[in-house]
Amino acid sequence: MAISRRRQPPKTKEQPKFQCRDCGHSYDWHEIGANGKPFMCRCPFYTGGKFCRFLSDPQCEHFIKREVNNGKAE
Repeated sequence: MAISRRRQPPKTKEQPKFQCRDCGHSYDWHEIGANGKPFMCRCPFYTGGKFCRFLSDPQCEHFIKREVNNGKAE
């Protein structure tokens, strides 16, 4: 006799609200895309700033909100 087991519904991971472009730690925005805007940056916490990250990557545990004045990032 086979034992019937119900499958657990998959746990949904909470989607991050922000991306690397919103972080105050991101710097050296470069690699201009076809739309004329940069899409890569560096982060001091991601391999010590040696390698690049996409500006569209989800926020990490070191995230701090970038301050904005009059629509321009400082």
